[in-house]
Amino acid sequence: MPAATSPTVATSHPPARWPFALDPDSTPEQVAEVRSRVAAASEAAQYGWGHTIDFGAFTQTGLLGSKYLELAGLLDGWDWWPTDLTGKAVADVGAFTGGLSLLMASRGAAVVHAVDEVPEHLAQCRLLAETFGVDTVQPVQASLYDLPTSIEPGSLDVVLMAGVLYHLSDMLVGLALCARLLKPGGVLIVESNAVECFEHSYANFGRYFEGMWWQPTARCLQDLSELSGLGEADVRFYKPGRALARMVKPADSAVPYKRGVNLDFADLVDAGERTRDSSLMAPAPDRHAEAALLRRVLSRA
Repeated sequence: MPAATSPTVATSHPPARWPFALDPDSTPEQVAEVRSRVAAASEAAQYGWGHTIDFGAFTQTGLLGSKYLELAGLLDGWDWWPTDLTGKAVADVGAFTGGLSLLMASRGAAVVHAVDEVPEHLAQCRLLAETFGVDTVQPVQASLYDLPTSIEPGSLDVVLMAGVLYHLSDMLVGLALCARLLKPGGVLIVESNAVECFEHSYANFGRYFEGMWWQPTARCLQDLSELSGLGEADVRFYKPGRALARMVKPADSAVPYKRGVNLDFADLVDAGERTRDSSLMAPAPDRHAEAALLRRVLSRA
């Protein structure tokens, strides 16, 4: 398992620039038509329009705001993904409106698989691609768990999964399936809510608060990466409660412990012996016991 580390302090970087706009020569009627289509797509989705998009002639505000450009700016500044994607095959898992899908397309990607299981979200992404004339974005309506049947395994250079991991009922299976999609040396970028703890490995049960099933610690993210065959993850908190993790698929990628994992394997032989050392679990600290101890100490002072 990865050794516990100190949290990395994330330095700020300017957000990425949105590279698209309507033709400045568009007539008022043409602009009005785009506005109408955007409004209809927003109305059709349960939670409205996703990403805030600057169309040049107008700006459509979205539920998720411009966070996607801020994330891209951090990834650029940290050199966590290629800013030149010429000829590369990538996927944006959980694409919603497709802000990051189109951004990656603008950087030369040969194909961008814009993945979302909600058809109304993909309708927004498809609208953006059509409006800005981007033909390398390919919308894929599918659950992450079904992706190896929609995207050729071992075909992708980069997989981006922003704001998705904690919405998965099974985070380990989700990461293992992303690993199957990547080429050796391919990069998986995960953005997630998280507890800033690098010592204890656990995931709070989110009880579907804001659609969340889990809230993993930083150590849990590192463990999930290794146990899904993606090696050691670099985890950084860019603001309180939100983390970015970078995982690189090794040439010998494999899920080390397969029993109970809902995936097909050639065999169920463990890659290593199971330990009986319970300290490996690094369980969550007992905050109630710690608080009680502190109260006792203070009462005696």
